[in-house]
Amino acid sequence: MNQSPIISVVICTYNNADSLAITLQQLAAQTTSLKDNVEIIIVDNNSPDHTKKVCLDFTQSSTIASTYIFESRQGLSHARNTGVANARGEYILFTDDDADIPSHWLNDYLQQIERNQPDCLYSRINIIWDKEKPWWFLPEYIPCFVGVDYGNQPIKVTDIHREFYGKNFCMKKALILELGGFDPALGRNGSKLIAGEETLLYRRMVAEKKHILYFPDAPVGHRLKDREYLAENIKKQFVDGAYSAHHIAKIMAKKTILGRPLRALFDSLIILAKSSALCVRYWLTGKKPKYYYYYLSTLKHLTFIKLWITST
Repeated sequence: MNQSPIISVVICTYNNADSLAITLQQLAAQTTSLKDNVEIIIVDNNSPDHTKKVCLDFTQSSTIASTYIFESRQGLSHARNTGVANARGEYILFTDDDADIPSHWLNDYLQQIERNQPDCLYSRINIIWDKEKPWWFLPEYIPCFVGVDYGNQPIKVTDIHREFYGKNFCMKKALILELGGFDPALGRNGSKLIAGEETLLYRRMVAEKKHILYFPDAPVGHRLKDREYLAENIKKQFVDGAYSAHHIAKIMAKKTILGRPLRALFDSLIILAKSSALCVRYWLTGKKPKYYYYYLSTLKHLTFIKLWITST
């Protein structure tokens, strides 16, 4: 196929072959009549399971042009950058190996691109609970499960308070490259639950007043892994999240002291004081889920402040 596609779908995967197979089947079942305008790129980030076989089975049978790439450098940002580098599409549409994709997903993105020509567009992410919610779950944790829902109407996004996640967002390839791609210091890396690789691109786009569109019509689901129901997993997300928050704060800081982000320290100290007080309050009143949330928030901001002090 000589014509460049409009959209390159990039799926980065690590050690989750059975779930990936479901996602790929859903991509194969897309109802769009414009499949020549789409390609699929699967980046295997050094998976030790049978991911390669799942990918090759798909690429050999798919009616959409598909490519399998092995990326040995561990880390989601490395994998995404490899996907971008190999993509031929004007837009890169990202999703994950645990995404539940409706049959109209590609068609809805193609329609929005044709109508609006945004720099970036994204849609909802719904959390799929196939077990009872854990005892500690509160709505405050929804971002940890990459849940996204900003309502039933399209929104032209102009601030940093409507974040998107890598399970369901699309950007112009040229803009991704212009903004420096995905920072390898951010993003999941093996067992490290560091995030923020999309956050940095998002904040840079807002700062540069790019055309960012939220639209509700192309949701995906998030199929949860067993570990995501565990208290220890959410604890690790909070603590590891301090590293990405610190890294992003350093890059985006307008005022610094000794090269350290001043406003971020101020904000973290305030949240630490509030979280510590609420942690004690909810422990004394026996409200265990609330206590655990503010305990995790306290740990996160203690970690952030330690990083702030010790970073060079």
